[in-house]
Amino acid sequence: MEAEYDVIILGAGAAGLSAGLYTARAMMNTLILESLGPGGQLLITDEIENYPGFRNGVKGPELSQEMEEQTTRFGAKLEYTEVEGLDDLDKPLKVVHTYDRDYTARAIIIATGGAHNKLGVPGEEAYAGKGVSYCAVCDGNFFRGQDVVVVGGGDSALDEGHYLSGIVNSVTIIHRRDEL
Repeated sequence: MEAEYDVIILGAGAAGLSAGLYTARAMMNTLILESLGPGGQLLITDEIENYPGFRNGVKGPELSQEMEEQTTRFGAKLEYTEVEGLDDLDKPLKVVHTYDRDYTARAIIIATGGAHNKLGVPGEEAYAGKGVSYCAVCDGNFFRGQDVVVVGGGDSALDEGHYLSGIVNSVTIIHRRDEL
């Protein structure tokens, strides 16, 4: 049996689309599988000011659309489906199972991204990207000179608070335990 694709990429966020761009430009038969839509976390990012080439900033959905168009222009295929499992990863022909069919490839790139720990408080979804942020390095500059709150007590929360302390007026850390 011959592989349908040289490479299958799981996830169409920035990393998956970048991988697809490189593999397609290398003349590899490339399939990108995505369950929601291209762009990943870019889709919920209102304004991006720290991405090269956009000196006036760019909206996340706009950047994700540009990335998708550039990747597919070089021949990568993008399909929307839910991946249910992988098999034969130790063999030359790997299998990706989706809810409606199986795909085969010589290589699989996993670029499924991450998820933020959400608080589940009223207004969190509505204000995501409009005051509620999950990345101090990405969004901290929007809060320059303001008072901010960081929720959490692990390493990430303390790192984010430390970073923000250099650009905001004050940082308050809210933690639900007695110790950090």
